[in-house]
Amino acid sequence: MTTLFTPRPHRRLEIDWNRRRFLGAAAGLAAALAAAGCSRSDADGGGEGDAGWSFTDDRGNLIELDSPPRTFVTYTGIAGALWDYGLVPVGVFGALTRSPGSTDTSISGNLDFSKTDMVGQLWGQVELEKIAALEPDVVIVPQLRGSALLDEANLDAVKGLSTVLVVETAAGTIDRTVQEIVELAVELGADQDMEAQRKDYDAARARISEVASSLNNSQVLFASADPDTIRVSLSGFPILADLAGLGLAVVDPAEGSSVYVEKLAWEMADHYPADMIFLDDRPSSLQLDTLGTNPAWSNLPAVKAGKIGTWNPEPVLSYAGIARTYNNLADQLLAFSHS
Repeated sequence: MTTLFTPRPHRRLEIDWNRRRFLGAAAGLAAALAAAGCSRSDADGGGEGDAGWSFTDDRGNLIELDSPPRTFVTYTGIAGALWDYGLVPVGVFGALTRSPGSTDTSISGNLDFSKTDMVGQLWGQVELEKIAALEPDVVIVPQLRGSALLDEANLDAVKGLSTVLVVETAAGTIDRTVQEIVELAVELGADQDMEAQRKDYDAARARISEVASSLNNSQVLFASADPDTIRVSLSGFPILADLAGLGLAVVDPAEGSSVYVEKLAWEMADHYPADMIFLDDRPSSLQLDTLGTNPAWSNLPAVKAGKIGTWNPEPVLSYAGIARTYNNLADQLLAFSHS
């Protein structure tokens, strides 16, 4: 059987004999998704053959439910990825405010916030009473290299309200994480044919390689900024490791202040020569409209040459999300190469 994702060995779905027989005879992802649809209807029907559902999350916790989960609350970035597979969260949490009265959509992709409830807009926290009212089957919490995007006190409190499923989004490669989100989507009942999305994803990755090969090893620096420092991004961000693997000459300091960045005082902003600079477009970073008055920024060669773009360290981890992100980067790189 040909599939478009490879589940990790420790993850498994307990399914009845009829679904196992169907999967054994199916060919391709469309058949696998059809099988997931059969399992969903069997679970909804609550028949005697329903064998329940189990899943081992990325903290090694075995999760067992009477039937596959169909309602979920999750972080806005995961919600954006699952939305691309036709799944709608009943609630989302995350730092969602870009400016007073506006919602930050930089990491949520095409998620329609009018279709879901916000259950927390402060980093690391959720509103427990809202989660309790929604009664989700599961709360999906991402973690970055073992550190959950909810503080541990909030995480423990949520466990008292619902089943918690933890998903690692930073320790592996982009490709592996995208495949695991596909797997999770199928477990949650996604019934779309993902083949077209996978083709777009593969094409976008190939396009990055093609563009990179045309840049003659131009050095590309990815960064974020605050009033006191420029934070040069490292390949600890999976997207940068992936771009480098696809052939882009990413400036990657050997050591940093963390696994993600090296902080430099503004007087050291030119420490790493760069032909192009991409600035973090999340609200946690200063943006181009506020950096213009900083002479250390304005005097950088890439800035003088007008080769300044934007990037998102937290791309939506779906086939479509990565395709959008990489095509956007490719468009910017091509524009710079022709200027």
